[in-house]
Amino acid sequence: MTPDYLLAATKATETLIKFGVSSAPVDPLPILKKTPGVIVVSYQNLSKDFDQDRKCMIDTFGEKNQDAFTSLNLKDGKKLYIVTFNQMLSSSLVQRALARELGHILLGHDGTRPEAVRNEEAKCFAHHLLVPRALIHKLQASNLRLTEEVLGNLTGCYHYCLSCMRKTPPVNVPRDLNVQVRDQFIPYFKNFFDFQRYAARKDGSALADLGTYMDGYEE
Repeated sequence: MTPDYLLAATKATETLIKFGVSSAPVDPLPILKKTPGVIVVSYQNLSKDFDQDRKCMIDTFGEKNQDAFTSLNLKDGKKLYIVTFNQMLSSSLVQRALARELGHILLGHDGTRPEAVRNEEAKCFAHHLLVPRALIHKLQASNLRLTEEVLGNLTGCYHYCLSCMRKTPPVNVPRDLNVQVRDQFIPYFKNFFDFQRYAARKDGSALADLGTYMDGYEE
């Protein structure tokens, strides 16, 4: 069975439009909290609720669920998704994990299809949600040099995130959806580009060398 990358990418783009996302880095947490049939809880709060050590809770969920996982339950014949996430991770890791779990939910993953297929679709969804292609196209059309740092500053997606994106086959989301996303982000684009152009004119030679900066430091 082949993952439906186009469906995943399209659903992510539609989600940005539906929730009026207009700035980056995109935060999936508010979207999850506004999605019907979804409960979001941190490992820390869950450990308090069950009066268990937080680390024990994480160990119980398994090594591959160290960032986040979703459980599907049926309540009164309706699906109830419970998303649990590790709030102790960096914000970028949490955002990627929650975007992936949001993908599983919005794509209707219920365990009836192969896990590898579901995971590929959820990762594709996350990439298109966190790094809207309209932002990349806008950056390519500007006179800014497209570097990993600039793209990271624009979207919050740096090396690991980009390396994962490169493994996902390119798909063409309907143009009208990309145009809507681009229009939503216009004020964000302007502020970002104005700042990047200003920063590019500054002399970076005065930046501290960390090796020297840390000389003499003791724990």
